[in-house]
Amino acid sequence: MKQLLLLAGCVVFLTGIFGCQNEEKVNKTKTDGDKEFPEFLVGVWVSDQFNWGFKFERDGSISKLKHTMGMQINVEEGGLYEEGTEGSTGVYVLGPCEADYDPQTRQLKVRIILEHFRMEIPLGVVEGNSKDYFSGPVSEDGKVWRVNWLNYGWIEGTDPPDPNIIEANPVPLVFTPLEIPNAEAR
Repeated sequence: MKQLLLLAGCVVFLTGIFGCQNEEKVNKTKTDGDKEFPEFLVGVWVSDQFNWGFKFERDGSISKLKHTMGMQINVEEGGLYEEGTEGSTGVYVLGPCEADYDPQTRQLKVRIILEHFRMEIPLGVVEGNSKDYFSGPVSEDGKVWRVNWLNYGWIEGTDPPDPNIIEANPVPLVFTPLEIPNAEAR
């Protein structure tokens, strides 16, 4: 629990330092787009807490994501380098980002792997990785995705996350599709 609080505190602090800054991307990614994906899930979905966002494509792949750590990543490019204020920098390297939908149960599962992150801030360097899993049913009307979120975040120099504690305490989130005005309608 201490580790989760430490990670959350670092995220809040770093989000203040790193905003939407100039970005230089690094290459490496894997997406799972070989499953049939329903049209009602295509688009941008955002969470009610913790700033998560996913852009699902027609083939079920995730093309972009907004991570709770505050950065927006083009998944195809595999990572992100950003410069923040006060000489801060961040490097984020993505692993697999996959979505899987089961039409029988209406269960949507998403896996986001951040293989490595390194943030240099005025207080020092923070390095680690995280594995985030989202799983839950999509409503009958296709407008709400209620998930349990499991975050296995680790900061170098701390104890590894305890899976038993994480799995016993999933974080409930509600995702909804972002309504983007149609440019042709204007």
